[in-house]
Amino acid sequence: MLGRRALSVLLLTLYLPSCTFWTATETPLPELTGTATPPALVRITTVDGEVIDLQDPRVHNDTVIGGAVPDTGWVFVAMADITKVEVKEKSVLKTAVGVVGLVGLVWLLVVLCENPDNCTSE
Repeated sequence: MLGRRALSVLLLTLYLPSCTFWTATETPLPELTGTATPPALVRITTVDGEVIDLQDPRVHNDTVIGGAVPDTGWVFVAMADITKVEVKEKSVLKTAVGVVGLVGLVWLLVVLCENPDNCTSE
C-alpha cells in the first residue's frame, strides 16, 4: 500500500509547476509582445506604484491591453504610465531542489514505515 502512495507522490511531482520568479526586462513592450511567442503573463508597474498582472498582453498604438489577473476584465494602460515591466522566468535550481527534497521525504517515509509498527499512531 505504501508503495502505491510513494509512487503516486513521485508521479505528482511531474505535474508540479516549476518554481518561477518575476524578473525585470529591458525589452520594449512592442518588441516583447510582438514576437512569435509572446509571454503569456507580464507584470507592469505604473508611475502611481500600482502593480498589474496582464494575461496575453498586446500593444496597440500607445496602449498596453491585456486581461487582468485575477480575471476582472480587460485592462488598458498607457505606455507613458509604465515604469517597469517584468516577465516570469523559471528557476531550474529551485525546482530541482524541491523535487529532490520531496523524493528524499518519500524515501524517508518508506524506510521508516517499512515496519508497520513504526507507522501507527496507537
